[in-house]
Amino acid sequence: MMISPVLIRLSRTLMFLLTASLLMTGCRKEYSQETTTPYNPTPSPSDGMAVYALVQQGSSCSDATVSGSYKTGTPTGDDAKIQITVNVTTPGIWAMSTGTVNGLRFTGSGNFTNTGRQRITLQASGIPVQAGVFTFPIQAYTSTCSVALTVTGDSPVPTSEYYYKMTVNGKDYTQEATDNNNYMATAEVIGDVDVLLGAGITWNANIPLPAGKTELVISKGIYKNYRTTSQQDFKNFFKPGDYTYATINGQVYTDGIIINWTDENGKTWDSFNGTTGQPGGTFTIISTEEVPNMIDYYVKVKMRFSCKLYNHATGDVINVTNGEMVSSFIKK
Repeated sequence: MMISPVLIRLSRTLMFLLTASLLMTGCRKEYSQETTTPYNPTPSPSDGMAVYALVQQGSSCSDATVSGSYKTGTPTGDDAKIQITVNVTTPGIWAMSTGTVNGLRFTGSGNFTNTGRQRITLQASGIPVQAGVFTFPIQAYTSTCSVALTVTGDSPVPTSEYYYKMTVNGKDYTQEATDNNNYMATAEVIGDVDVLLGAGITWNANIPLPAGKTELVISKGIYKNYRTTSQQDFKNFFKPGDYTYATINGQVYTDGIIINWTDENGKTWDSFNGTTGQPGGTFTIISTEEVPNMIDYYVKVKMRFSCKLYNHATGDVINVTNGEMVSSFIKK
């Protein structure tokens, strides 16, 4: 697998880094696959029927817990459940259903013998159709709330030397760079003396990125005195260990990791979250090794990560888990 030569010019993937600070305004919202599929409301109170309300926190069920695993094409097991808290004002019989969302349905029934807050369990049934994050609406009389869960898909195991894989809002992505698929392991540099170093799995720069294709670039900075430091210094910059994500204040970037992703719809996402960074994010360099027989000096780096990515034009936010990439950084 050949490594693409260094791109001193700005690539299409990294170009928006220089304008990210101008796009940081506006609201942000969690980006998930939601549904308007009708659900079955709890019947009105009648003789023998309990009267109760859902305990809410905004539009979500306050302390809802989701258990079990949910994978496309696989029937749910006995451990697939949602538990929520309700406040009972009149004891009696209760019954509840979420209706069907993405091939799944949660139902439950029972008998409340006391008043006050109580936990109820809704059992899953069905076979998930698509991977992603899905919202299940729940209603009890006039009170409503929702519970979100993640359905995973099949994640192929990469066989190529250079690749990336990650799960975005429950959907698995895998892209390898091979000699004949127009994807390349790219090494990129922004700056001249103090630089931002990028490595990616990207589409051939001479061909527009087709619809349905993705690109990922991970950058690390700031590397000082790029032209004059030794190769060993350069390799040490990527030594195995944990690293923090870069932040941005105005147009000033801090040291750290930046992740840029172009999704299959052509939307661009990055890990910048203003001065907040990624409090729940992780980034680890697993291994670093020199790439032999190259004109310039390259190090091949294996990285694992989890974070949130932001589309600053729309305010959408996506959750990235199980991220992994192998690509190379260059020192000329």
